[in-house]
Amino acid sequence: MEFSKLNQSRHKVTQFDGRKVTVDEVKAILSEAVLAPSAHNIQPWHFVIVDSQEMRLALSTAMHGKNAVQNEAAGATLVVFSDTDLPERVRDMVEIGADFLPVDHKADLLMKLPGMFEKFTAEQLAEYLALNIGLVSQNIVLAANNKGLKTNLILGFDKVKAKEVLAIEDRFQPELIITMGYSDEQGTASYRLPVDDITDVL
Repeated sequence: MEFSKLNQSRHKVTQFDGRKVTVDEVKAILSEAVLAPSAHNIQPWHFVIVDSQEMRLALSTAMHGKNAVQNEAAGATLVVFSDTDLPERVRDMVEIGADFLPVDHKADLLMKLPGMFEKFTAEQLAEYLALNIGLVSQNIVLAANNKGLKTNLILGFDKVKAKEVLAIEDRFQPELIITMGYSDEQGTASYRLPVDDITDVL
């Protein structure tokens, strides 16, 4: 789909018809989404596809109000996590990319980035992760839209409880939930501030 049309046709949809989106289909979306840029190319994200009905219902207990209903009717539910252990993420990058990264680049990554990340304050870490998670999440909803799926980004959930329910490695922090699926609801465009009112030219 041409980008302008793709971008303009993406709207929040919260009512799904229950048709399943397979794990393979979600992974195909993620394969496109992870091409998003990230600071230092560190890609500090992790995903959980909540596929089983048992886990879907368990996750609903961590969700607020109508979000639980939406979760249970969606074709797929994806939880986007951030990786709070950035030095370990660097080591993962080097290990996983061993056959692709030049030797001098791997050495450079290991020498510079872990020390920099270890000096981050809690606030700096949160800001760094939020920026990167936002980038990949935008790509997820656009990639899903390109495949004819409707989506919604959910922030209204108990992150502590969701983490307990999903029992993912402690270094990963849940940031948002993306419901996706099929729906007759098209969604409507919401108001956007005019570019001229939010732009300075210096």
